[in-house]
Amino acid sequence: MALLRECPSCGYRNSSRARVCKRCRVSVQGKGIVWWVDVWLNGKRIRERIGPSKSMAEARELALKQKKAEIKVHPEKALEVLTLEEFWKRRYFVWIKVHNRSWSGKKYRWEKYIRPAFGKKRLDEIDRRDVDAYRMKRLGEGVRPATVNREVALLRHMLTVARKLDYIKENPLLGIGDLPENNDDRWRPLAREEFLTLLKHINPHYRDVVEFAVASGMRIGNILALTERDVDFDLGVIRIPGTKYKSGKPKIFPLSSWTEEILKRRLDRMKDGRFFPHSYAELRRAFKKALKEAGLDESIRIHDLRHTFASWLAEEGESLKTIQELLGHAQIATTLRYAHLQLEVLRRAAEKISSVSREARKAGKTKKETPAKLQSY
Repeated sequence: MALLRECPSCGYRNSSRARVCKRCRVSVQGKGIVWWVDVWLNGKRIRERIGPSKSMAEARELALKQKKAEIKVHPEKALEVLTLEEFWKRRYFVWIKVHNRSWSGKKYRWEKYIRPAFGKKRLDEIDRRDVDAYRMKRLGEGVRPATVNREVALLRHMLTVARKLDYIKENPLLGIGDLPENNDDRWRPLAREEFLTLLKHINPHYRDVVEFAVASGMRIGNILALTERDVDFDLGVIRIPGTKYKSGKPKIFPLSSWTEEILKRRLDRMKDGRFFPHSYAELRRAFKKALKEAGLDESIRIHDLRHTFASWLAEEGESLKTIQELLGHAQIATTLRYAHLQLEVLRRAAEKISSVSREARKAGKTKKETPAKLQSY
């Protein structure tokens, strides 16, 4: 067993006696250093991120040592029985904050839906019947299948992590199928007039981020996390590292004159290195309020600003391949939802020669067709 010091610069975990980071040579001494516990328990390696308190890390290390000794004497005590809520507080929430980029979304689903339904249940009591009943209840409330699938996916992942950490023997939800999804009818791009109306009514504090979302087509999570180091004004690009992007692969977005103008006027309003230092919850409330005040369709979501970007490109005749690259879609099939808009552009182009049809009809009337002679057999 060991205590580790997390480097504040590169995140490398050093030994408790280290003075500088083994990887980047930055000091790992003083206040604010994050401590980890690194242990082998019941045949598996467990690493826990404790926080800046060394005493808490030492107490956790001692507790794990005692548990390890107890398991040697009483092997049946290898599994610690916890409720789902206890597991969230003690282990899972810490785990996702370290390993998962979208932990804030999981936290919201947990507090709003999963904890009220399953929080008091023990980890070994949750089964597929509980999940089936939960799904039927949510669908009966008018919730979309895709939303229910994301909630069940969180519960399933919690039990997967509990299995890895030896809190349960097996995950009863492993292999459970998802509900069929059909969200093609949900996306709702804004018309140009609607977008300008929205900008007039939204709180000026959030106007730039809404404008940038339509101007760039980037996902709102990447926009809110955008820092000065991600933007290269000289080369005219935005670089999103793979650790911050949905696919896990780095992505480059071109800077247009519109997006560059927005970012440059934000330079003197940055906070903690971020161009748009807002929380998603604050932005969402302001967005919904603006929709209501502007008299716009209140079912429009913040994510529809990204659809607006793509729809406007399709309406201008850009190829689906170009739209795919700008949106960062891994599969062209995801981009095909905009194909009908591009078809309208092609139809309007084809209509430009329709005037010839009138002249063609006139030309056909100048000379009567001579009927072919009937042949007798």
